[in-house]
Amino acid sequence: MNNVRFESIGLYLPEEELSTQVLLERMETPPSFDLEKITGIKTRRVKAKNEDSYTLALDAARNCLKKSRFEAHEIEAVICTSISRFKDGERAVYEPTLSLSIKNELGAFQALNYDISNACAGMTNGVFLLQNLIRSGVVQNGLVLSGECCTSLTETALKEINGPFSDQFASLTVGDSGVAVILDGIQDDNEGIDFVEFTTLSDYALDCLGLPSDKNPGVAMYSNSSKLSSMDVVQYIPRFIDDTLKKYDLTLGDYDYIIPHQTAVSVIKKHVRAVQEYFKVDKMPKILSSVEEYGNTSTTTHFVVLNNCLEQNLIEKGSRVLMMVAASGVVIGLTSFRI
Repeated sequence: MNNVRFESIGLYLPEEELSTQVLLERMETPPSFDLEKITGIKTRRVKAKNEDSYTLALDAARNCLKKSRFEAHEIEAVICTSISRFKDGERAVYEPTLSLSIKNELGAFQALNYDISNACAGMTNGVFLLQNLIRSGVVQNGLVLSGECCTSLTETALKEINGPFSDQFASLTVGDSGVAVILDGIQDDNEGIDFVEFTTLSDYALDCLGLPSDKNPGVAMYSNSSKLSSMDVVQYIPRFIDDTLKKYDLTLGDYDYIIPHQTAVSVIKKHVRAVQEYFKVDKMPKILSSVEEYGNTSTTTHFVVLNNCLEQNLIEKGSRVLMMVAASGVVIGLTSFRI
């Protein structure tokens, strides 16, 4: 069986950069705590008025194809994994699917297509499904992509936060972006995806919800941040890593880099510390991050980091990378691959 690899990766970031300081100045009731100091998020990108989930994903796909050996008409599958499904501005679109609109706009007319949604684990889920399609011989290659208009949540939170204990504070940490990856098969044991694995902690399913606001037009996110970042949840992560690595005869020492979910600097440190203490290691794989500059970009977050690190030559050829996914649900996931 051929290995499946990330053949190319594309990124689109809106031009507007918004600092945490300027964002908080727009609040009628700013928090009593230092949001930038707690989260480590200095800036995030904000989509323009003529941009939406569709255009962000489409521009990322075009960027990805520029780096690929494939032409658009050669792409055999298109999987869109966005949580936000905005097209033509703030209009939420579910039929026809965004994947159909995107494949037709790219010219990948013969590609099979579908949309999936699994909170912030969406891109990783898309990779999991496409990898299996390639390994089973259904297709030879495909495109997984997402465009996230997360700052729509921020706009709602700015209107509705009215106290120091609001469950919408997490909405102030998000940013907009689009990513795309092309996967294909390769006859090379030194490159490709080792595994994609998930587990679900359903006890916490109601602790982070995205739904229409009941106070204003638009969408809102209600999150019990203290519960989701508690050690009860955090301790599941190293145990899941341990069980998964044993399943594939790997160890933490086999990895050169780890890309955690980009929620906040403090949360990343807590997760990394829990892993280090569990495995009782003095030296961890290098942690890669972009949350300080882009905030939490939801489904796209790991691939924003990966793209930027590759473009800056921060990941060496032959390296093994572990992506740690943490999504509402609560979904915990791991993606292991070699460059």
